Amino acid sequence: MKNIASAKVSIGFVSTLVVLLMNAAVAYQSINTIAANNRSATNSGQALAILEKMLSTLKDIETGQREYSLTNNFQYLAARRVDIAQLRSQLKLLVQKKSSADPRFPWEQQIVRSLDDLAATIDRRQAPVLTPTLQFALTAQGQQSLDLIREVTTELSRAECAMLDRLQADSQRSLADTNIAFGISGVLALLLLGMLYGLVTWDLTNKQRAESTLRDYVAEFEELYHSAPCGYHSLDPSGNFIRINRTELEMLGYEEAEIIGKKRFVDLLTPESSQTFAENLEIVKKRGWIRDVEYQTIHKDGWIVPVSATVVAIWDEQGNYLSSRATLIDISNRVRLRQQTKLSAEISQKIRQSLQLEEILQTVVEEVQKLLAVDRVLMFRFDPDGAGTVVQERVSADYPAVVGSKINDPCFDRHYYTRYPQGSLHTVADITQAGYEPCYVEFLQQFAVKASAIVPIYLRTQLWGLLVVHHCQAPRHWDPRELEIIAQLATQIGIALAQAQLLEREQLQSQELARSNAELEQFAHIASHDLQEPLRMVTSYLQLLSRRYQGKLDPDADEFIEYAVDGAARMQALIQALLSYARVSSRKQPFEQVDCDRVLQDALSNLHVAIQESGAIISVDPLPIAWGDATQLTQLFQNLIANAIKFRCQIPPRIHISVKPIDRPDETATTPAAWCFSVTDNGIGIETQYLDRIFAIFQRLHTRVTYPGTGIGLAICKKIIERHNGTIWVESIPDRSDSGSPPLSTPSDCCGSIFYFTIPVVDSISSQHAHKQPHH
Repeated sequence: MKNIASAKVSIGFVSTLVVLLMNAAVAYQSINTIAANNRSATNSGQALAILEKMLSTLKDIETGQREYSLTNNFQYLAARRVDIAQLRSQLKLLVQKKSSADPRFPWEQQIVRSLDDLAATIDRRQAPVLTPTLQFALTAQGQQSLDLIREVTTELSRAECAMLDRLQADSQRSLADTNIAFGISGVLALLLLGMLYGLVTWDLTNKQRAESTLRDYVAEFEELYHSAPCGYHSLDPSGNFIRINRTELEMLGYEEAEIIGKKRFVDLLTPESSQTFAENLEIVKKRGWIRDVEYQTIHKDGWIVPVSATVVAIWDEQGNYLSSRATLIDISNRVRLRQQTKLSAEISQKIRQSLQLEEILQTVVEEVQKLLAVDRVLMFRFDPDGAGTVVQERVSADYPAVVGSKINDPCFDRHYYTRYPQGSLHTVADITQAGYEPCYVEFLQQFAVKASAIVPIYLRTQLWGLLVVHHCQAPRHWDPRELEIIAQLATQIGIALAQAQLLEREQLQSQELARSNAELEQFAHIASHDLQEPLRMVTSYLQLLSRRYQGKLDPDADEFIEYAVDGAARMQALIQALLSYARVSSRKQPFEQVDCDRVLQDALSNLHVAIQESGAIISVDPLPIAWGDATQLTQLFQNLIANAIKFRCQIPPRIHISVKPIDRPDETATTPAAWCFSVTDNGIGIETQYLDRIFAIFQRLHTRVTYPGTGIGLAICKKIIERHNGTIWVESIPDRSDSGSPPLSTPSDCCGSIFYFTIPVVDSISSQHAHKQPHH
């Protein structure tokens, strides 16, 4: 039965069993009923027999009483006592046969009382003297007890007879029901057994059909197993091959008989992969699986076959490791493309690291030949007429070199650039099957070309040339990933060419600018120096005229001489200022560690008189050690403080000098990138529209009468800061007192300016870009 695994068959068996059980239950119930009725009928028959005996005894007592009344013979009374004792005995038997009494009909108590009354009359009849009246009363009383006993006995006999009839009828009905139930259950059992036979036959047929289908499936899956595009194998706990498909056998070059039971998987791995396999086997036993693990397997002929393995563990019901199943995929192409991608990235990095055109092109052809394992790689640069020159080449020794050759493709015309739109790729697996014109095939065959891949190189939007890859040994089908790599390289080459071109232009412009600046500085120095002597002579004679002829000529002459003296003095001041501006570059000192506190003290000493006359209050925060030119930094502080004293409000000037560090982008750095100094005053301030102009040379915002000066001091400050690779800027609130508002009386409420400038902490090329301007 266990072999028939069908739900319908199971239902049939269960249904048949249920019918049989129901039949057995009905039969059992009927038999119990008939047996109980038979027992009850037997008891009833015995009870009727006892009742008959009791009625017979009652007749004997009644006869004896009648004879005693006629004869007064006491022997009849003794016989009555015996009969009463017999009645009592019969009553006990009757009570045993009738185990239950009807409470509505207490027959046992009535008979017992009547017997007691009857026995009492007998006892009273034994008195020595009985009157006829008493004798008659006792006789009547005894007859009454006998009638009552007879009445009760007769009633019990009728009840027992009715019960016996009822039991017989009930037994007949139970027998009839049993026969009907057996008939129905027999028919149902036959029907169910027939259905069950049909179901079993149907199930066996289906099972045979399923087994046939299963055999077909097994054969199909077996074929799929062996024909799968990936390798499959199973290993026992020791790593021995249990099963292996044909794909993996072909992958490794073995026959099944050489593997199963004779080799372990680790025997087919390189030493490095064997170590990896041992480590991963422990992971599989614990976790149950491992995915995409790369191994290097050894082909039967000795070469390496890289594979990717996915392994699952097989356990028994107790959790014991039994075996493992693995799929293997040949990833030779993946590894090759990975290596090509890595090499492509290295080529791109080399291209970006060099801005020399010749070096870039040489790197490309050398590395691409190694990357694609081809026979020739060349860089072809177009001329405007469609011809061009092979500017770089890398070619195997067996094939002709064409580097330096001027090549004119006979099939090209002046519209050659339309053949190579930006981003296009031209590949040919076999030039003889590409449908080329005979002239072009002959042109390629002179260079032994069998297959080619060509990528255009654009310099911005202009076609610069071609990156050409030739395979000369045999035709070749190009892998899409290889083409993607050389397309990316062509883009990198175009970017590198543009960068090289920009660098060349920048270098030329820098050289020209340096030469121009040197000439301008030399001119400014020479001009200012050579103008000193004639200007000094003019000034001296004008001052002499002013002293000698003051008041001796007419008023106009005196005014003209005064203008001339003033103009010469201003000219001399401008020349001195211009000379000071030029000396920032011409008399610069090498940078060194500079104590900014010491530099500031020197500047304050130089301004001692101006500070005292103005009543200026100057406060200073502790200043750091910086890297720079001490003399120029002294001049920087001196110019900024002098301006703060000069352009003051109506209250004494208050000047505060402070500094804060500018952090480096690298959060782990312990030293700042630069120092940001600030010089704060409570002066007249600067209008917003003039903030960018004040650092230009000879720019003035006030008349010489109001605020004397040449307008070159802040330009010198800017030039000093630029030489120190820093920046300088200003924030300001202008004075509005001339608009009718009352003058401000406290530094906190007053207008004023804050001059900021930065000085890098270290002297390095990178410091030019390391500092950052603070938010303001």
